[in-house]
Amino acid sequence: MRAWVSCATVLMLLAGITVALGQAADELKAHADAAHGADQAKLCLEYAWVTLKDADSLYTAGDVDKAQAKIQEVVAYAKKGADAATDSGKQLKQTEIKLRKLAERMHDVGETLAFEDRQPVRDAVTQIEQLRSDLMVKMWGPQAEPKGKS
Repeated sequence: MRAWVSCATVLMLLAGITVALGQAADELKAHADAAHGADQAKLCLEYAWVTLKDADSLYTAGDVDKAQAKIQEVVAYAKKGADAATDSGKQLKQTEIKLRKLAERMHDVGETLAFEDRQPVRDAVTQIEQLRSDLMVKMWGPQAEPKGKS
């Protein structure tokens, strides 16, 4: 009986944490959408990171369709953050660094997936890398263009 109560308590605690994290992500998304300039760049990339963690959890749980939708949301908010940094001219370097880390983590997530589920993640990584490349060109000019690009 005592073990059952302990187990139930742990499950309720985990459920509460999950709900709280979901609310925190929703609040972060709302703040990112309402912000402007450098603040929007920062908040959008924070939300993209949280969403990538959610996508990884969904892939782990076997819910591939929802996970792929989350991956597309990551790309959308990464683009929104990069655009905000570019438009404001602030947080460019920090945004580029965050995009690099986001792309690396997304690549790692993609490598853990079944072969048939990897391509959408690879495409998303490519899109984020393009955002990084565009930011580097904005900061340092055409010489920052990665080799092999036209």
